[in-house]
Amino acid sequence: MRKFVILVVVFALSFAFCSAQVVQPLSSKSRKEKASPFAEQIDFEGMVKRYLMKDSEPMEKLEGIYSVSAIISRRGGFLANPNREKVIVRKDNYAKVVIIKDSEHPNREYVEVSLASKIPGKYPVVGEFTSLAEGNAFVYKHYEPKTTGISYSFVMSEFDILDGVLTEIVRRKTITYKLSYLKIYPKKEDAALRKLTDRR
Repeated sequence: MRKFVILVVVFALSFAFCSAQVVQPLSSKSRKEKASPFAEQIDFEGMVKRYLMKDSEPMEKLEGIYSVSAIISRRGGFLANPNREKVIVRKDNYAKVVIIKDSEHPNREYVEVSLASKIPGKYPVVGEFTSLAEGNAFVYKHYEPKTTGISYSFVMSEFDILDGVLTEIVRRKTITYKLSYLKIYPKKEDAALRKLTDRR
């Protein structure tokens, strides 16, 4: 009987030890997966609050879901033709974001939230837009982890496309960053149909 009890105790201890070995790496792994490099995140409740605060206001032209593309080009440099532009990086539809009026933040007009999230139910804030007097022109501040932010000048075309440009000179080379936001929802025909339905 004593041997049986000792065997059961040894088995239980070895099972507990093995379980601890398995659980520990998993928990540390899940902790790493849940870490976000962005300082600010909005949870589902925060998104809903921003949406519900708009209930009495019509949707503004800038607001919607966008697909983002980017082109980085270089011009000039040592022994290079200063008029020739070379594309260094091209990324088509590499991100999907939401731009919405920010009623929760007093110093921010529009907030840009990424729909790609490492933490379920929380969405990183990746930028902000401020409209200029012209109405179709915006200043965009892009947030990067551990930086103060990068500013672009943006213009919205009649086709619901936002085009932004940032130019900088690095060692006699002119580097141009071009961002293009294509609105995928709501589209112009959706907005027109909604207006027609509201009138009825």
